[in-house]
Parts: sequence; structure tokens; C-alpha cells
Amino acid sequence: MVIVDDHGIIRDSLKKMLNTFEDMHVLGTASNGFEALELIKKERADIVLMDAIMPICNGIEGTKMIKNYDDTIKVLMLTTFSDKELIYNAFNAGIDGYVLKDITTESLVKVIRNARKGDLIIPSRIAAILIKQIQAKDPQMNLSFNKTEDEIIIQLLKGLSNKEIAQKLNISYGTTRNYISDIYSKVAESDRESAIKKLKKYIEDDE
Repeated sequence: MVIVDDHGIIRDSLKKMLNTFEDMHVLGTASNGFEALELIKKERADIVLMDAIMPICNGIEGTKMIKNYDDTIKVLMLTTFSDKELIYNAFNAGIDGYVLKDITTESLVKVIRNARKGDLIIPSRIAAILIKQIQAKDPQMNLSFNKTEDEIIIQLLKGLSNKEIAQKLNISYGTTRNYISDIYSKVAESDRESAIKKLKKYIEDDE
């Protein structure tokens, strides 16, 4: 794991804290995206905790460079900011999760473990912003999603199957299918591929 933050006290605190867990090992720290890439080229990292706002090379550009170098490396944006433009740019850069710095130690460790398994990490506050962006780009769509539908949409965008979604959310397979059918109807599509394409289209930031 690599920690990237322009504040030394944050880097050192995170490193010390995470290294207390047996399955966590911080290989090194960096103060910007350029330093992070150079460190990753020397040390094989599976996870990068990336600050968003940094001088010289910010988290967005750093993420792009790391993903271009090795897209199997998981990048988690760890930030205090929940600005919608930053969120869109971060996901467009290829991050595997967006984590707010008010997270507890236990929750952060859980997030890292889940990211290693391939989970897409989106806090409910951030998911709500993404869903609102979809609605804002097409007010004619019936997007009054409930909490469960929001969670299912996140998993659909990640590419999980109906069975995997049911297991992840601890609901029955039949209930999952019904929810997904309702989501298709709300985005005015009749199949999975078209629905996912439309959802992704409306989440993407305008160029």
C-alpha cells in the first residue's frame, strides 16, 4: 500500500495506524502524484490512498498516471471534499473508491479490504450526489430511486450480476430482479446493457 498526501502529519499518522493491522503494510508515502508513481514503479503496491488536492501533481492527475501504468492497482481517493465536480473528475480518472476523511479507523480498514476484493467504494453521501447528477441531466426521467435502488445501481455500474448483487445486499434473488426491473423502467430502458450505458452516460462529467 502507498499513501499519498501533501501533509506529512497525515501521511505519518495513516502509515502508523494502518501498519498495526496484520493484513496492512504501507510500502511508502508520497506528497504528490508524481512521487506516488515513482514509488509504485519501485515497490509493488496493490492499493493507493490518494489525496485529492495537492500541489505539483494532484490526485486526479496522479490517478490517471497510475492507472495508465498499471490499471490493476486500486486507487482510493481519500479527501475532505465532497464537491460534485471533484467527484465526477475522480471517477472519470479511474478511481476505485471515494472515501471521506471523517471515516473511522475501523471503517477505513474495512474499505481497503473490500477494495482489494474488487468492490467499488462509494459512501452513501457521494452516491446521492451521483444519482442527483443523473437526474439533473435528464429531468424527464423518472428517477425517484429509493435507498435500495441506489445501492443496486452502484453495483450495476460496477458490473455485478443479479446473483452477486443479491448476495452483497443480503436480499433474495427474486427481490433483486424486481428492483432491477423497476430501475430499467425508470431509466426508460428494457435491458441491462442499455440501462447501464444510460446510467454511465449521465454520471460522466461533461467534457
